[in-house]
Amino acid sequence: MLEKGKINAGEFLILVIVFTIGGTVLVAATGLAGIAKQDSWVADPLTILISLFFIFIYNQLATFYPSMTYVEVNEKIFGKWIGKIAALLYLFYFFILSSGVLREIGDFFTTHILVDTPIQMVMIMFLFTSLIGVRLGLEVICRTALIFFPWIVMMLLMLLLFLIPEIKLENIQPIFGEGMKPIIKGSYHILGLPYLELAILLMVTPYVTEKATMKKAYYRGMVIGGIFLFITVAFCILVLGSEITARQAYPSYILGKKISIGGFIERIEAVVAFIWVFTVYFKLTIINYGLSLGIAQVLGLKSYKILLFPLAFLIITFAIFSYRDIVHFHDFVGKTWTPYSLTICFILPLLLLVIGTIRKKRSAPNTTKH
Repeated sequence: MLEKGKINAGEFLILVIVFTIGGTVLVAATGLAGIAKQDSWVADPLTILISLFFIFIYNQLATFYPSMTYVEVNEKIFGKWIGKIAALLYLFYFFILSSGVLREIGDFFTTHILVDTPIQMVMIMFLFTSLIGVRLGLEVICRTALIFFPWIVMMLLMLLLFLIPEIKLENIQPIFGEGMKPIIKGSYHILGLPYLELAILLMVTPYVTEKATMKKAYYRGMVIGGIFLFITVAFCILVLGSEITARQAYPSYILGKKISIGGFIERIEAVVAFIWVFTVYFKLTIINYGLSLGIAQVLGLKSYKILLFPLAFLIITFAIFSYRDIVHFHDFVGKTWTPYSLTICFILPLLLLVIGTIRKKRSAPNTTKH
């Protein structure tokens, strides 16, 4: 077994929440506001309801093969060679996701915080910090997330509390002004970012000790993370309005600039940056952990740690050269990411589940005969 560490269901819950929020809390409102406008706050709860079905599929796969990662399940159900090809498709998805998250980190820092720093340096520093976490293993990643999670929640609550005086209810009117069509389109847009991405956690589920509680934690984590995003989107629309939200690359960061309490507490956008940096760090680390572990399993290696340096080189190169600029990156996310995510994180796991169920039913009579 490549991973000897074990985590409990509570740690897994925190992992799901942080993964759901990470990388999305800054940008989710932009795409939604461009499609669903003032009704963006309705689209996210609809996506959460749809995503419960995806989590159901992931839970069923984790229940059928409780000691296997998703990569191993592919080989078990599809056979050695087809299973390896299907696993590589899954792992390539997370290679692209890792590069995309890293590019997003680079773009944000070089446009808002470290303006004169080359984007390559920002990405290299962030990725190598992430790979230190991957090298230390799953237990260390989870325990660290557990330490930082209360701070993330506290800072988000503080931000929202200070924003209450800035709320303008007319920004969400008229409710259902253009009917359900833009809401459904908006809901489809954010399926791929972040809800379908939760399939990466099938690389973690074998190492969770309490299997029954883990299934509930998967559902709860996605819902709680989704509620965080819903509140963020709702505040972006209520405070900034749908037009300004749609025009901003990072609308929730702009929210921090709006805060002004008695001329004393002003412009606390660093709080938003803090929340995002920590959540996106854990998201990137979990992706890279699943990616390196999965490749090691496909290649039959004894340790995934020897892959970390070559993977880092490939991820940084891909992040720099595959997206020309921030506009190109957001265009890729808006048009391509959801259908691609549906293929890799919904259709393939569903196919696995259907074939796995049929095989189990066929083998059940044979075992009873013996």
